[in-house]
Amino acid sequence: MFTLLQISNTTINYVAIGLMVFIILFSVGMVIFFLLSRKRITKADLEVRDTKIKAQEDVIEATLLTQEKERHRIARELHDEISAKLNVISLNTNLLTDTTLSKDDRDLLLDRIQNATAKTLENARRLAHDLLPPVLERFGLCQALTELVDSIHNDQLKINFDCDWDESVLTSDQQLHTYRIVQELFNNSLKYSQANHIHLSLTTSNVKSMVYRDNGIGFQENTGKGLGTSNINSRVSILRGSMTLETSINQGVLYTFEFPTNP
Repeated sequence: MFTLLQISNTTINYVAIGLMVFIILFSVGMVIFFLLSRKRITKADLEVRDTKIKAQEDVIEATLLTQEKERHRIARELHDEISAKLNVISLNTNLLTDTTLSKDDRDLLLDRIQNATAKTLENARRLAHDLLPPVLERFGLCQALTELVDSIHNDQLKINFDCDWDESVLTSDQQLHTYRIVQELFNNSLKYSQANHIHLSLTTSNVKSMVYRDNGIGFQENTGKGLGTSNINSRVSILRGSMTLETSINQGVLYTFEFPTNP
């Protein structure tokens, strides 16, 4: 009897020890699993963070590149157009001081000065308009886009345009970025697409949407970055929006943009 009791107690002890060992091993396993899971989550979080940082860096780089290109363009305009015309005006003005000039020569110099002055003023107005369209500043985005469409529309290029965005909720910067996006899209169509029909619409529901479509020759999507798409992407990111592009050879392009109603 005593022997059976000892055996029973021994068995219980073994079972208890086994349970304790199991609990300890299970606990250690759970701790290890937790640490490994946390490590994987941390790694995934870091990858997501790195991706976001890379995207932000790409936006900043594209924005700076756009600004630098714009500075170079303005510098060329100032040097090649305005500065050159001012030199002509200065040269002809100095020639007018010659007291031996005949009336015909004097009149010719005055005509040159007047023509150069008129062209200089025209170039200066155009440059100022490119930097900040007066209509955009005075009357808002829809009216500025209407003026842009009217300046491009002709017998060879038909443009359908509709805009119902509420400009009162948009800051001047938001309107300017949207205007530049459309300007870039038009430039791409005019330079590359060979399109004769463009559709542009800006509508509002739960989000502000913009659709741009042309019937041109299209392109392979992986070549789009060379067609100003990076500049467009940078402005879309600044506006906290999204962009999708559908295109293929001889199928035109379809850009769809969505922006929050209160970016």
